[in-house]
Amino acid sequence: MTASVCSAQEVLTQLRSRYPSTPFLALGQTVFWDEPVKATIRLLLDSYGLGGDMVIGVHDTDYFAKAKLRQSGKSRFVLMPHNDGTTKDLWSAAGEISTLFGSETFPTRDHYAQAGVAFESASKISGEAFQAFLDKMTEAWGWRGVVYTGSRDLVVNSLSLQEMGDSVLEMLAWGFENAITQVGPHCCQEEARRVGERILGWCRDYRTANPTASLSSLFQHILPQIFALLLGHPPTNTTVTCTTDLLRLTPETADLPRFRLVDVFLNPETRETAINAYNQAVSGSEIYTLDKFGAGALPFDVIVPGHGRGTLRIHPRVLFIETRQPIPIGLKKPITSVRELAEVLHAKFKEPVTLVGKAVSLVSMLSQEFLFLFHEEGSMYVWRTRKMNDILRSAGLDLHFHPILRIRYQTWDALTEAQSTLRLPEHLASTFGRATITAPEFATSWQSVVEEQKAFCQRSASLKKPLELLDYLQLREAQEGWGERKAAYLEAKQTLLHLVERRNTIQAEVKQAYQTYNALKQQHLALQQRKGDHFRSVSEWTPTAIAEREGFEQEEQRLIQQKARLHLDILHLRNERQNLERGAEATSARDTMHHIENTAELARLRLVRNALLTIEGLPHTAHRPSAWWFPMVDRSGNWFRRVAETAELYLEPLQT
Repeated sequence: MTASVCSAQEVLTQLRSRYPSTPFLALGQTVFWDEPVKATIRLLLDSYGLGGDMVIGVHDTDYFAKAKLRQSGKSRFVLMPHNDGTTKDLWSAAGEISTLFGSETFPTRDHYAQAGVAFESASKISGEAFQAFLDKMTEAWGWRGVVYTGSRDLVVNSLSLQEMGDSVLEMLAWGFENAITQVGPHCCQEEARRVGERILGWCRDYRTANPTASLSSLFQHILPQIFALLLGHPPTNTTVTCTTDLLRLTPETADLPRFRLVDVFLNPETRETAINAYNQAVSGSEIYTLDKFGAGALPFDVIVPGHGRGTLRIHPRVLFIETRQPIPIGLKKPITSVRELAEVLHAKFKEPVTLVGKAVSLVSMLSQEFLFLFHEEGSMYVWRTRKMNDILRSAGLDLHFHPILRIRYQTWDALTEAQSTLRLPEHLASTFGRATITAPEFATSWQSVVEEQKAFCQRSASLKKPLELLDYLQLREAQEGWGERKAAYLEAKQTLLHLVERRNTIQAEVKQAYQTYNALKQQHLALQQRKGDHFRSVSEWTPTAIAEREGFEQEEQRLIQQKARLHLDILHLRNERQNLERGAEATSARDTMHHIENTAELARLRLVRNALLTIEGLPHTAHRPSAWWFPMVDRSGNWFRRVAETAELYLEPLQT
């Protein structure tokens, strides 16, 4: 069943018919990004009269983003950009925001190289240190992530607002203020500002009323309010939760379908098969196979309040939870079921713990009980999850997983319904050729702009020679002085050509002089040979023999003087040649050419950066828009409703 053959209504109708009692599940790490846009499903279910329960929640069992940075005297929670330099390996969880048009995608050095950019040449003319230039030119536009710079491993559910509440407000203020400037001042900028203040007010009020609350609880408080902001009313048949609560493992919850997969890994009859299935599924990826976690490791982590998160390892007589300080639990008998595991953990800790699947197994756990909602580009590990499930089924372990419901939005196309005027950020103003644009105009032109920028990158890659690039820039940016630069470049090049001609003439003279010198050298050697032969042949030094000897010596002196004069001539010619090659005139010409070449490369790089941000950013944000963009840009709600109406829904099976 795909969106190409079934309408959204048909997909939802069939789902409700096949799984009438199965709730939809939407989990996301932050409420300030694309997660609340899944309110489209609530809107569609209600519009079609299909009913259905939704569970919306905060995925709070991952580690919080961490970076090794020196932040002396600063907060340990820092708002950071993402780039292909110092923050290349940054991964943000639970603390990220994209301002209007902002995207987490960033251009890499490889992307620039593919477009023909000589990155290092461009950096030489920038006036910045190379690292700073690299960070700046590869930075994702309009995205920031809150990153922890301390040494602890922080699980999101353990973060308190006392620790990072200020960072959340800083993050929101950054995202909202940048978005507000992109909304036309004579259109609905003040309404956009009120939306931002409203969301900030929710956060401030909750923090004031709940000073000891967690970040997760704040997100759970905000999530249904953003749903209501999008829908125009509180969501119906919808409950709010978090992964920590969903996966609380107690003797009372152990029999829930969500823990059924765990039994497969604990049952002695199926454990080895299940472990092999998991290892095969993650093989060849950056995800560790279970043997990397130690003997007895299973693809589940236990989150223990006050201790953190650690891999579950089970032996016949001892259970380990590999938190930073590992927790051993002695066993009276081997654990063979999830119920037995729940009883052991409950007896040890006397309070609920959370059992969460690792990347590949988590989706399988929850899809036993729920219909997962994923955006088009969400959860890139699903194919590995399906591979694991297929291996299990081929071994006779068919757990009957519910399919995933994927949502493909047409966010920018749907802007036809908004009546706003938008002020484009620099990169889009460049690629769209205008600083301001109405929402409907943006909707009808963005895809053609993306294609134009793809063509530009291909054209850029074909510009191999400096003059080809200068000609292109002269045509594209006639008002930027490229005609004058090209003339200066050609003049400098002509100067060098003239100098090269003169240098070549001198070099020919040097070569001829060396040939003459070598000939004289050979004559001198021959003379010395004859002189020696003569000396050895004379038995009596008669006047004639003496005269012959003097003739040899005179000839030798003549050759020595000729060689000396020629050597001086060669030195003079070489100095003259060197002065041509390295003198002020040649140096100035070369410097002029290099400066213009590097200036052109920097201009190309900036154009390519604008193109790459457009090519990558707009399709990505079309599929994963930030929820608060909708009320900021369009107070009527028509934009969001149009996104829901045009959403393409398709099922992604978790077994083939």
